[in-house]
Amino acid sequence: MHHSPSTSHLVMLISFFLASKLLLFPGVEGTIGVNYGIVASNLPPPTQVAHFLVESTIISRVRLFDADSNILKAFAHTGIAVSVTVPNDEIPRLTKLNFAQQWVENNIQPYTPNTNIVRILVGNEVLSTANKLLIGSVVPAMQNLLSALFEASLDRRIQVSTPHSLGIISNSSPPSTAMFRQGYDTYVLKPLLSFLRATNSPFMGMFTQICSMLS
Repeated sequence: MHHSPSTSHLVMLISFFLASKLLLFPGVEGTIGVNYGIVASNLPPPTQVAHFLVESTIISRVRLFDADSNILKAFAHTGIAVSVTVPNDEIPRLTKLNFAQQWVENNIQPYTPNTNIVRILVGNEVLSTANKLLIGSVVPAMQNLLSALFEASLDRRIQVSTPHSLGIISNSSPPSTAMFRQGYDTYVLKPLLSFLRATNSPFMGMFTQICSMLS
């Protein structure tokens, strides 16, 4: 059966959804989320994606790789929990409070509460970049974003975190013996973990799910 390009991408989302369902353990309750990227061709419009997720799946969380205004508007009144990502190249500027305040004013305030923005993610796997400027800027950027959210009375609605790759762990099997790689523990992770604990925000990891796109 032939599908149009837009339909094919929706089928891919269905495949992702079904694969995610299969990964859930019987008797374990949880929510299912997807990463929503737009670096591709012939993608369906954001409104169609949002409608599809609401009407045809039980996916309740979406992570955006930036603060795309069209996507944020598309998810208004859907109830889906949206995490917005600050691109890596913007992190150093967020170490200045006035830039963080402007970022929140431009990218968060116009869309909430209609769009259920629940989290700002500062960068993507920053520790794995080996970029000392980015790595050293992550926690100050997170602190300034939290201050900006507080000033906008959004700190109780929106958390601040940053996603990591599994590469920051030197050993993960068995899980009880897991350790962070040397150099990360004191330099970055200690203040990062202190921030997450103080704000009751999650420590986030990234994983890759490979799905076949049907055509």
